[in-house]
Amino acid sequence: MSGRACPQAVYTSARRTLEGPGFGVFALSPDWPAELGRTRTALGALVGFAAEAGEAFGVVQRDAGRVLFRKVAVRADGFGRDGNYLVHLLWDDSDRLGVRDLLGLRRAGRFLDALPDGASPTRDLPPLRVPFAPRTPPALTTDEIEALTPGLALLLAALAAGEGAVALPRRTAAGRAPADVVFDVLPRALTAAVTLRCGAPGDAGDRAAVTVQLDDVPVARAAAGGRRLAAEAIDTERARTLLEAASKGELPPDECADLHRLDRWLFAGTWAEQDAAELTAEQVACVLESDAAPRWLDRGGNARAALDAVATSRPLGAALRAAVERHPGAAARVRAEVLRALLDEVFDGAAGPEEQAVELAGLTQGDLCAALADAAAAGRRIAHLDPAAGLLVEQALSLGFPLPLLSLTGDHWELALLAGRRPVVGDALAEQWRASWTAWDEQHRALLGHLLVADVGWLDRLADAVPPSGLPAVLRWASLRLDVPGVERLAAAVATGATAGNGWALREVVFGAELPPAEVAGILDRHLALLLADDGWPRAVAEALARGPADGTPARRGRRSRRG
Repeated sequence: MSGRACPQAVYTSARRTLEGPGFGVFALSPDWPAELGRTRTALGALVGFAAEAGEAFGVVQRDAGRVLFRKVAVRADGFGRDGNYLVHLLWDDSDRLGVRDLLGLRRAGRFLDALPDGASPTRDLPPLRVPFAPRTPPALTTDEIEALTPGLALLLAALAAGEGAVALPRRTAAGRAPADVVFDVLPRALTAAVTLRCGAPGDAGDRAAVTVQLDDVPVARAAAGGRRLAAEAIDTERARTLLEAASKGELPPDECADLHRLDRWLFAGTWAEQDAAELTAEQVACVLESDAAPRWLDRGGNARAALDAVATSRPLGAALRAAVERHPGAAARVRAEVLRALLDEVFDGAAGPEEQAVELAGLTQGDLCAALADAAAAGRRIAHLDPAAGLLVEQALSLGFPLPLLSLTGDHWELALLAGRRPVVGDALAEQWRASWTAWDEQHRALLGHLLVADVGWLDRLADAVPPSGLPAVLRWASLRLDVPGVERLAAAVATGATAGNGWALREVVFGAELPPAEVAGILDRHLALLLADDGWPRAVAEALARGPADGTPARRGRRSRRG
């Protein structure tokens, strides 16, 4: 940026001004804004000055731009009058010139100290090109850093509050100009809204929220909204760190437009050495926006803490998203942490990750199914097969991921229900059962019992994969958990299926259910022929007994003693 061409106005006393003899506007650029005025009455406080002050300068904010000015006492005018002075005004309608440029103009001697000899009043004063002031890291001693820290901290506090009036000394005891250092050290974008006055009364027209007044008094006050800023709000650490960095030739980028970005530049490296529990959400966000994000996320429980906070802190969520997008290592760590939390939810019933965290990790259903299969293959078991876990099991099997269903969960009832509802689960379970039934154990017995309670059709489906010696106990266990219609269905399935002829339908199912006698009698009335045939009775005899005596007298039936 080369600078700005700024319309000028010069106010003084001379033999003649644009308004006549005496004090008034002596020279003016043609495009000087009408809203500022072209007479000393309209310009008001902008051209007011007590010549005994020697010099005043500043920059003030108006609705449409900024006025940079310098006022200086001059020798007596041509009429021999004392108290004469000259005011040099510059107008920037872009709002791009700030305090740093004002101070640079003054140091470079670009403001007028007096009228040129032979000059005449004019309305055709050319605009003055004002360059953007270069920025140089100040060489500071330890003592100077200590002296400058309070004033810089006051200004930072006002910037954080969004309003305030800050007083700085013109010079330190060592002769350093605090304003020159402060506005070189601070980023241009951060101080874009700040105005400054030195040796001039307050300008009622200044619209700036934050103003700096240079005085011959120590740094002692800062006010915001009519209230003193609390001493605790003054960020001394931020100010000292900034000055220490500047003394080493390190300046934050001029594009830092807020304190959050400034803090990221100043402290991210230090905060990255601390764990999440020691940091505020804003500090965590600063770390995540820095290049230290991947190694910070990879340490301890930092990734988990950051993901847990995304639902309550929008800035932190945005910072974590930016880290994931910029750094592959951060993306991998976030994905791993979200997967871990999702698997903990599926296997252990733990609280799952926030929806924003899952979305941020960019996981697909395939990713989760693959992780489920890997964890199950490593021996992890689902404590409770709730609907969400059941859906994931179904999806994993549908996508071709192998799941060891017989050892996947101890929640046999939900697995039995899932296998009955979802064909892909039922088919996989039957296939795995046939591949493992020779190692018949308690797991097989327990699962088969729940399968029969859920659906007696499993008896035929797995008939060729169940050792006969293991079936009676399972039938009795299932019968004890069935209602009367369920006992009837199971008894009929046993009596007509591949296991028929062993008497298990009557002895293990009907009598094993331990139903009330009336309920048992009802089942016998309805199914006696079938049950007797299964128990080894000749079919003709069984059917005859079921029909009862020829005279129609009901046959005497009692509960048979259980065998085995």
